[in-house]
Amino acid sequence: MKKTIFTLSLILMLVLSSTTVFAQNNEIIVAIDSEKVEFTEESGHPFVDENSRTLVPFRKALESYGATVDWNNDERIAIAEKDEIKVEVPIDQSYILVNGEQKATDTQAKIVNGRTYLPIRAVIEAFGSSVEWDASLKTVVITTTPVDAKAIFTEANNKSIDWKNYDADVKVDISLDVPDAAGSVQTMNMKMNMYMTLFVNPMKAKINADMLVNIAGQEMSQPFMNMYMTIDENGMNQYMSMDNNGTYTWMKQTIANEMFGDLLKYDEEAIEKNKETAEKYTKDVKYFGKYKDKDRTLLRLEYTMSGEIYKDMLGESLENMPAPTNEQEEATYEALKALVDGNFGDTKYIVYIDEETKEIVKYEMDLGTMIQLVMGSMTDLLGEMPQEVSDMLKSMKATMVMEVLNVNHAEDFEIPEEALNAPEMNEYLEQLSQEAATEETTEEETTEETETEE
Repeated sequence: MKKTIFTLSLILMLVLSSTTVFAQNNEIIVAIDSEKVEFTEESGHPFVDENSRTLVPFRKALESYGATVDWNNDERIAIAEKDEIKVEVPIDQSYILVNGEQKATDTQAKIVNGRTYLPIRAVIEAFGSSVEWDASLKTVVITTTPVDAKAIFTEANNKSIDWKNYDADVKVDISLDVPDAAGSVQTMNMKMNMYMTLFVNPMKAKINADMLVNIAGQEMSQPFMNMYMTIDENGMNQYMSMDNNGTYTWMKQTIANEMFGDLLKYDEEAIEKNKETAEKYTKDVKYFGKYKDKDRTLLRLEYTMSGEIYKDMLGESLENMPAPTNEQEEATYEALKALVDGNFGDTKYIVYIDEETKEIVKYEMDLGTMIQLVMGSMTDLLGEMPQEVSDMLKSMKATMVMEVLNVNHAEDFEIPEEALNAPEMNEYLEQLSQEAATEETTEEETTEETETEE
């Protein structure tokens, strides 16, 4: 049990330390320099063809882009011109002509219900503009002037590494298939709300969480967890108050290991190293345009983080760790080794950056894939999972949105006395186990006495 709890704590730390849209719908949007193109029934609407490529109404899209359009009816060719560039798009052909030069395309223009639809990426890129596909918002993002997305992200990310403290409003949506007592599979939907305050030097965190669970149409809302965490040169301390049949009792876990202090150093050298590491493993940064949020303008970017970053971050600490001398140190070592040796793959994140302050204000990420990869890497540590647990994890869909608030102005806090004086987690869990065993024995004795009297 101790290994399981400690490992899950590390996973929570990993997810929060590596850290999402305003609205989602089924409409395909085309945005030119962050201005949405308004399609109508008369103009036609964009759609995805059999090659998984987005086709858009030719005239409406290109006129919104600022091009002059024409139609060669004899040869069935759509024509667009802008800035001395002429693009001709033959219908049902896997190429376009750019100033007379033929260029291959991976899909074809079509006429549907009397309207001409063209492959948007090939045509717009022929004019020298960039085109990105924002999958979660189903938006074709067209940018007419170059944007250095990597530079924008790097500057904002470096600022976040310098944060001294902040609050975070975190919302996690989870759905998974759960078998009931009869063996039927029900979909469970969970919405977790967490409000977190984090100070980084020294490292301490305060987390309040509640959860709304819906299974088979039945909803249950309850406080889920209150938690404090501190990390210093001596190790890590966790203080948790969880619901136990309506009673909230504090318990704590102390992990005495200097490795945590080394891992989370916050001196100038460590800060610069963190910036270098983040830039090294960040790749494929994409700019998805501007969005208005109340009185501020946010830049929406997507970046990909290589899973190799965890091996880099934790590997050196693992190599420098002395040989474990007790069960707790062994648990720490094995959990870190599993993370270092694990295959996390690349993870995509969405980040919103305030255009004025150049600060990150929101993150979005797909937690489902990450959790599956992390738990898969922990098989040797936690043992083989029961098949039903493995099936639930495979069915899991989970997303997280984290809004960052009060950067460098978070309200400080003290850990309450009842948490500091709480029993160690192992003692508390053992006590619960003994109480459960005693209750079960009492019930059996009562049943036997009743049967004897009868």
